[in-house]
Amino acid sequence: MNLSQDEQAQRNEAVLRALGAQTPPVAGTITPPYPLQPGEVWVPPTANYAQRNEEGVGRGRLAAWVLVDGALGFILALVLQFIALFAFLQIRNISGLDGIAALQNDPVFTLVAAPTLGLGFAGLAALRIRVLRKLPWGWFGLHSRRIWSAIGWGTLAGFAFLLVNAGFSLLFRVLGSQPDQAEQIVGPFRTATPLQLGLLGLFIVVIGPFLEEVFFRGYALRAFGQRFGAIWGVVLSAALFSAPHALSITTGFIGLLVPIFAGGVILGIVYQRTGNLWSAVVAHCINNLLGFIGLLAALQQ
Repeated sequence: MNLSQDEQAQRNEAVLRALGAQTPPVAGTITPPYPLQPGEVWVPPTANYAQRNEEGVGRGRLAAWVLVDGALGFILALVLQFIALFAFLQIRNISGLDGIAALQNDPVFTLVAAPTLGLGFAGLAALRIRVLRKLPWGWFGLHSRRIWSAIGWGTLAGFAFLLVNAGFSLLFRVLGSQPDQAEQIVGPFRTATPLQLGLLGLFIVVIGPFLEEVFFRGYALRAFGQRFGAIWGVVLSAALFSAPHALSITTGFIGLLVPIFAGGVILGIVYQRTGNLWSAVVAHCINNLLGFIGLLAALQQ
């Protein structure tokens, strides 16, 4: 009996499976993610396997969870601030509303409370991606591949961010929309020690940008991009990035949010260009470094 090549190949594979052997993978095919047991037949997943693998395990598209995790991250930040407040009240034996209100001008309390918002967002991103979806840190873009190229592009993007900020600052100064963000930050540090100013700089220039980039570019941009495409990923993540900054001012909302949105677009583009989150972190750090230098100058006045 003459058999065709396909029929002979199928018969050979059946014999190999019966003997407990695994058929070597064919180029372009999806291989089992675990060793097969003797007699076990593995059925490849459907055509959307690559997309599911990109978003890890669990149900629901990641893009649908971004706003939920942003809200939960904000709640976590409030919880952390409450813990910091309670600890300060106990340590310093403070009671009464006047004592609590005075903490707003306390540089030590400000330094403890400042990272809570970033920790809340980054913590929820890590929980969603690392714990629930079981994806590696590299999914965020936190890897060392082409690191020097990423740093170079990040440096260029950082200066572009500075130019955009400067341009919008001049524009909105003419239009009369000037945010009071600097005044909100400077207040508690007019009597700060050099160590406290150094810690403030560490948070503004390094810690804050890193935590924000983990959530807004590493998580939000990639999740939105997988669902809506690269352009919408950049735009939506930039819009989400600008929203929490409104909490730090009382006037000039448009004058702050528009340049931050534009800066978020630049950070998103450099992240998409390099595929490395460190590029966006470097760009963000460069922008915040100039802002911190401006704060130091304001403290000298």
